[in-house]
Amino acid sequence: MKSCFFGVILVLISMSVGATTLESRKTVNVGAYGFAPYYDLEKGRGIINDVLKQLNEMQNDFTFQVVETPSRRRYQSFTERKVDMYFFEDPKWSWKGIEHYSLPLKVDDAEVYIAHRKKAKDQNYFQSLNGKSIAGIVGYHYKFANFNPDEASLRAKFNIILVTHNQATVRMVLNNRVDIGVVPRSYIRQYLRDNPDRYDEVLISDKVDHNYDLRLIANPKAVITKERLSKLVESLVKKASYKDLF
Repeated sequence: MKSCFFGVILVLISMSVGATTLESRKTVNVGAYGFAPYYDLEKGRGIINDVLKQLNEMQNDFTFQVVETPSRRRYQSFTERKVDMYFFEDPKWSWKGIEHYSLPLKVDDAEVYIAHRKKAKDQNYFQSLNGKSIAGIVGYHYKFANFNPDEASLRAKFNIILVTHNQATVRMVLNNRVDIGVVPRSYIRQYLRDNPDRYDEVLISDKVDHNYDLRLIANPKAVITKERLSKLVESLVKKASYKDLF
């Protein structure tokens, strides 16, 4: 009887310690917008979720959690301290003039063009965008537009339709609503793996719009210090489980 009693006490103590540990963790808000496969708004998850899970398992002081934000408002959310950081963000995407620091994430990716094979017979189709309709994402930065995400400017200079996620871009190309779509190379490869029946319909450009320099962009005033975050990320990118995500 005594052993049973002490067993119950130990379980209760263990549960109490576990709850205390969770409660004592400080919350770090990680912004996520439609940038599949890093974050897919339609699915409500992406590679970011797996990365944060690994970070949470690596330490007991902080809880990294996803906070969704529209792509066009991500800078405002950052400066207003609604989010503390963004994973898989390129410093050349309108971060100039915003107080931040960045950490490398060891990711190789790029923005590429896609077209329906009924229109695009070979790679020559992508040599010029002149006279072609384009599908892109609201709030995104494209080299062909000098990285200017302003919607009015984009519509004035290009025959462009702006949508909210990459799947919509691919659908517009496949449904012949536009001539060219601009998507992350990682996304279109994943899409064609998941939809092998569409493989023969899509031509992917060898030409890239721009190569990403994807990093972690963080606020120096976040609850986690730069030194601590740097060490965590440095350890993270060396893990086989992290590399497997890509």
